[in-house]
Amino acid sequence: MVADLARLDSPADFFRFAGGVFDAGWVFTGIDYAAFSELLSLSPEGLQTRISDPASKGKKTRIRFAAGISPFPPERAALYRAPRFVSGSAQYLFEVVTIEKTIEEPLFEEGEDGKLEIVGRQSRVVSEKTSLNFDEFVAAIWSRGVRFGIDHQAVLDMIGQGRTGRIVIARPLAAKEGQDATLKEETDRLYRDNAPRQLSSGKVDLRHFRNRFPQIRKGEPLLRKVPKVPGTPGMDISGAVLEPKVPQDFDLEALSGPGTHVERGAKGEIIYSSMDGFLNIDLQTNRIAVEGKIVNYGGISMKTTGDIFLDGDHFEEHGEIQEKRVVEGKNITVHGDVYGKVVSSGGRIHLMQNLVGGSAINQEGDIEIGGFASSANLNAKTGCIQLSRAENSLIVGDAVILEYAVNCTIAANRVEIGIAEGCAIAGKSIRVRQIGPRKDSQSTVSVVVPDLSSFDAEFSLLASRMAEIDSELLEKQAKVKQITELQDVRNYLLIGGKLQRKEINLTDEQKAHWAKLGQKVAPLVKALSSLNAEVRSLSAEREGLVEKADLLETEKEESARGVSVSVGIATGETIVRKWMRPRDAKPLVGMAERDLRVRLRDAGSPGDHLISSAGKELDWQYSLPS
Repeated sequence: MVADLARLDSPADFFRFAGGVFDAGWVFTGIDYAAFSELLSLSPEGLQTRISDPASKGKKTRIRFAAGISPFPPERAALYRAPRFVSGSAQYLFEVVTIEKTIEEPLFEEGEDGKLEIVGRQSRVVSEKTSLNFDEFVAAIWSRGVRFGIDHQAVLDMIGQGRTGRIVIARPLAAKEGQDATLKEETDRLYRDNAPRQLSSGKVDLRHFRNRFPQIRKGEPLLRKVPKVPGTPGMDISGAVLEPKVPQDFDLEALSGPGTHVERGAKGEIIYSSMDGFLNIDLQTNRIAVEGKIVNYGGISMKTTGDIFLDGDHFEEHGEIQEKRVVEGKNITVHGDVYGKVVSSGGRIHLMQNLVGGSAINQEGDIEIGGFASSANLNAKTGCIQLSRAENSLIVGDAVILEYAVNCTIAANRVEIGIAEGCAIAGKSIRVRQIGPRKDSQSTVSVVVPDLSSFDAEFSLLASRMAEIDSELLEKQAKVKQITELQDVRNYLLIGGKLQRKEINLTDEQKAHWAKLGQKVAPLVKALSSLNAEVRSLSAEREGLVEKADLLETEKEESARGVSVSVGIATGETIVRKWMRPRDAKPLVGMAERDLRVRLRDAGSPGDHLISSAGKELDWQYSLPS
């Protein structure tokens, strides 16, 4: 059977045709499911392209999808079960199927001469093993809601090899998303950080250019608009079309300010410079301009800029950031002092002077301070914090490297400090050259050690369940052996295997005996199949438990790896202690600020102390108990 695309008004015509055939109780024979799926999933645009677009010249418009159609007998339709729908996909349980068949048998009666004579015939209904058929499968599953996305190769393998089990038989075809219109830099005189960028709202924000003033020549291309690209529809397994999102667009003219103009040509829409000058951005209109002078910004303050929120990949400020002002961006460099708040989404925060009474927070990156930090808050949960001096500050990061700290609270996985006075320090790996009190404030060092009790409890549960499984396996394997050693079962399985491998052929008389033997041992074979399934399930569960135990052991070893503390000189009131943390406790970098300050000042119990007096040095490393 052939579908002529030129005769279709829309792709829905073929979908309705196929549904009509199946609803009428027919099946497509010799179906080419790849071609069948292509016809179902054609979009109106795709159909038109296949028919008339010059770019598709040479492509066939006549698609062969089946050899023909034939009736779908009700007794065959009854062999197919309903699928299970899970997360947009369909699963099907393949199992041994039988079909009832009526056979005629002669009736014998002993005559007067003592010989048996045929006196009539009787009918008897028997169940005969059969197999599914892919053509019928497509028709049967269509009526149960699966009309697209069948994994025909997987289904053919299950049917052809007579395998049983539940598999995924159909998956949706996801819509292919298009691309939003974007901007592309057309000169190396612009930023090399992939800016500017389009916001998720569809607007284009160029504000991160505002502290960069590259020199531009007249006629130089600046930015090119990359047009939006429409997506391609998909289809779920019921045949419903999955539409892609509509790509966002913007007007390039709205971004072209004084000293620039837009030209449209073979390369698309491009903003060109109309004069020699310096690049500038109008933050009110968000337009790019080329001017003859450099705009100088005198820092971040309420009078000049207010708070700054940047979408770009770099921000550099040459002035100071005043108290209560906020700068948010990525890869932030500040040449002046910071009294306000600097927040980076990643990259690096580099404060070349001092951080006083303010905050530096990097969500995914490092912090480096060239001067000192005073009464400040520094946070780099996944990065390293480096500075020479800090006082009365909270410092939290993945790693902290500090030369001199006074009255600070410091928490990190790795801590390296030259001199610490009156500080509360916690970490997994701690190195302090010299530590002591500051006036009335003692120093406390807490090396975080893992609490292994939860690991031991899990290991105990896993071992207990493994023992239960081993006992159940022995019991069920004994039952399997008992059944398989029965002569009738052994003969049935032996002959059945040879028949399946086509090593022997049975005569009609042998077939009758084979059928009787099958009826006789059917309950035992069914029980044997159930036992084997239970054995496989228990074995799989045990393998999973072994794998889980291995992962748990790895996690346990990892929790103890690198736990150490080294103190060169401890003076005055200084406590170095082990701090056992539950496995499910929040990491240090995730603790609330107030809780962190209190817990790190806790001296703990004397039994956990590694140092509790002055004048000692320590080099201690944790190891798992044997």
